[in-house]
This record gives sequence, structure tokens and C-alpha cells, in this order.
Amino acid sequence: MSYMGIEKINNRSQKKRIFIKLLLIVLWGLFLLLNTWTESIEKLMYLHTFGFKWVPNPDFSSFFIFNDITLVHSEFIKVKSGHFIGFAILDFLIFSLLKSHKYSIGIALVFAFITEFFQLFCGRDGRLYDLVIDSLGIFSVYFLTKRFPSKLKAR
Repeated sequence: MSYMGIEKINNRSQKKRIFIKLLLIVLWGLFLLLNTWTESIEKLMYLHTFGFKWVPNPDFSSFFIFNDITLVHSEFIKVKSGHFIGFAILDFLIFSLLKSHKYSIGIALVFAFITEFFQLFCGRDGRLYDLVIDSLGIFSVYFLTKRFPSKLKAR
């Protein structure tokens, strides 16, 4: 095979890898949106059903309520762990594509804010403390990739 033929194969392989990474990011983002914007996380977790309810005039002050972290969900540890892990995975997927913590963290934080803020319009309890938990998951990827560098940077 000629040099140009090898380069084309590598280029196609690289494009395919980028496409797969983009697809994973989009699918994971949609999964997070489904989990955060569905009307009832309990129905989604236990009955495997989802529904959406639009609230045109939400109570924006409820975003800043902090004293209900254990009261909002009966299994709050599972739900809050989902926030942490879900956004850690999102940041890892974005970082694996962009190879830049600055951009992956920025994109993941904006996405976390959007999901929490728009929960208020979906009849859910968007909270600032959930955004903090999302952010901790995002920043954990930064610290883990700095502590345990891998082949991720080479690709």
C-alpha cells in the first residue's frame, strides 16, 4: 500500500473514532436529560415510565432551597450519586474527545446548569445543591486524569 493509502485509512479511522465519541456524548446527554427532566424520577426508576409536564411559571426561589436535600427523594443517596456519576461520565466523554480540561469542564458545567435550571420548568425540583454535586463529579474527572494520566492524551 502506498503512503497515501495508509494516511487515508488512518484519517478514516480517526474520523470514525471522533464520530463514535460524539455519538456517545450525545446519547449520554440525552440520557441525562431524560433522567433530569422527566416528571417523576421515582416512576422512571421503579416503573420504567417517564412523562414530561411543562410548568410555564416555576418558583425560581426554590432553586436556592438547601434544607430539603434528604427530603426530596426517598432514596436521595442513590439519586445524588447519580448526579455525581452521571456528570463525571459526561465530562470524561467530552474530555476524551477534546483533550482539553478547560473546554470539557466548561461544557459539562453549562450542561449541568441547564439541566438543573430547566427542571424547574418540568415540575421537578432543580436545586443549586444538585448543581454543586454535578460539579463535584465533573471536577473529579479532572483530578483523576491528572493523578492517573493514561493513553487518553495520546489519541
